[in-house]
Amino acid sequence: MPDRPPFLQVDGVHKRFVRVHAVANLSLSVQPGEIIALLGPNGAGKSTLLRMLVGITRPDAGRITWQGPVDPRGQLLPSALGYLPEDRGLYLDVPLGDIVAYFGRLRGMSRGDAERATTAWLERLDLGARARDKVGALSKGNQQKVQFAAAVLHRPAFAILDEPFSGLDPLNQELFLTLVRELRDGGTTVLFSAHQMPLVERLADRVFVMAHGRELLQGTVPEIRAQWGRTGGDDAASLHDIYIAAVGAAAPLEAA
Repeated sequence: MPDRPPFLQVDGVHKRFVRVHAVANLSLSVQPGEIIALLGPNGAGKSTLLRMLVGITRPDAGRITWQGPVDPRGQLLPSALGYLPEDRGLYLDVPLGDIVAYFGRLRGMSRGDAERATTAWLERLDLGARARDKVGALSKGNQQKVQFAAAVLHRPAFAILDEPFSGLDPLNQELFLTLVRELRDGGTTVLFSAHQMPLVERLADRVFVMAHGRELLQGTVPEIRAQWGRTGGDDAASLHDIYIAAVGAAAPLEAA
């Protein structure tokens, strides 16, 4: 991977909302075929960064560049991008089989391919028997499964997963670990945000920790432990303990 150009390069990105500096001079590289975890407390700027990557909002300064296919604005094409938002974007009064296939067609799939892929994904997610049920009749965890299938049905080159484990019980968390690894093994590069540190340790190839819109730590989990040890911390500490200490010590940006 070091000899290949990054799939995603974020250089010195800033984003401000009135008096809130949500992202400040942030830089990040994501290599092709890796799973990278984006970590930080509530209000750290993670979702703002992810929305800039998706193209929902634009940075005030800095650059976001992609190795994959882009539109005239430089934004990754919808057919190459999968996005699982933190807030669900499902139509609650539509059968879940229809909504998943619909999202596949929005990403460029033919009707037949979208329907076949929907059937396969719903079976994999133990929702095959409920394909004609309306999304609003599902539990929170099952709605999360539907949202996940809708995000990755078209096998995107790059998947952004904002809190993918939200609402899932331990059994389905294990299923999602397997599914995300399978996406990576099938050629999808993955950037995900999560708060479940033990799951992050098991899934991520690299970790990027931010707070108050800025980078705190990045690297593999062993590299982050080594960084922490060089600053006087316990180099055998868990990612959870390092995260708590680093985020707790991070100073906020001064208000404008």
